[in-house]
Amino acid sequence: MITDERKKFLEKQGYRIVGNHSAIKTCHYCSTAMKGNDVCYKNTFYNIASWRCIQATVTLDLCNLRCRWCWRDINYGTTNGTMFTDKPQDIVEGLISEHKNVLMGFYGNKNIIKERLQETMEPKHIALSLTGDACLYSKLPELVDEIHRNNMTSFVVTNGTITPMVKKLINHQPTQLYITLPAPNKETYLKMCNPISSNYGWENILESLYLLKSFKRTAIRLTLVKNMNMFNPEEYALHLADKEFNFLELKSAMPIGDAKYRMEYSEMPTHEEIKKFAEKICSINQWKIIDEKPESKVVLVMKEDREDRFLKFDIN
Repeated sequence: MITDERKKFLEKQGYRIVGNHSAIKTCHYCSTAMKGNDVCYKNTFYNIASWRCIQATVTLDLCNLRCRWCWRDINYGTTNGTMFTDKPQDIVEGLISEHKNVLMGFYGNKNIIKERLQETMEPKHIALSLTGDACLYSKLPELVDEIHRNNMTSFVVTNGTITPMVKKLINHQPTQLYITLPAPNKETYLKMCNPISSNYGWENILESLYLLKSFKRTAIRLTLVKNMNMFNPEEYALHLADKEFNFLELKSAMPIGDAKYRMEYSEMPTHEEIKKFAEKICSINQWKIIDEKPESKVVLVMKEDREDRFLKFDIN
């Protein structure tokens, strides 16, 4: 449970707290998309309407890693998830309610596309990617089910170290499960991600990556930083070669938020550098760069493109 002082601090940063351990924060692309401008790469790659997407967390200030490039305050927060016991139904209702409350402020803005503003009041997607790791929430499987009962899609992003929860999700599958591969090898992982316990080892990540074969729709993400984890593409290629997944995203980390205290601006890869790194992995594993979004410094790699990578949604 967060303190009142911490709550006030987060609210000043744009967070809206839900219950004891969940929150939303309106994404930059949600605002720009309502004006008919730029959209999130998830719209470009997967057809997620940015103005109907809720960027959320159910594990506020709860993470078991301390990654150097994380834009959150890695020195703050609990690692005890046993107190995170809010009911999934209450969480989903709260996330939707806060999303609507924040965006109500756009009424009266002459630059907004009215149809999109109306649509944003009926969100269709929840991305559990805002902060913390969703797999540390003990009721995550039930939460995913609750999201889907509300006729919404779900993206769950995890660092892959909580393998028992990944296994539980096999019978409660999110629309798309993301697992981050944060390093080319164990030594780099331990140095750059600084897990809070040996229980969250490199081997857990590799096991979780193997479990992807049991899911219908999956993505592996590489968040890259020069001088930290953006080297040895052949090692990344080796770890990825025998895994069964749908999408591989390679994305540049950025020195924003608290990350600016742990990485230099010069360590942020350019889009072209990300693309060249992806090309090296593709050349080894005979894969292809299928799509890209230069503004976000991200590329999408697949073995072969597929029509169903673009999710379909009801009109209403």
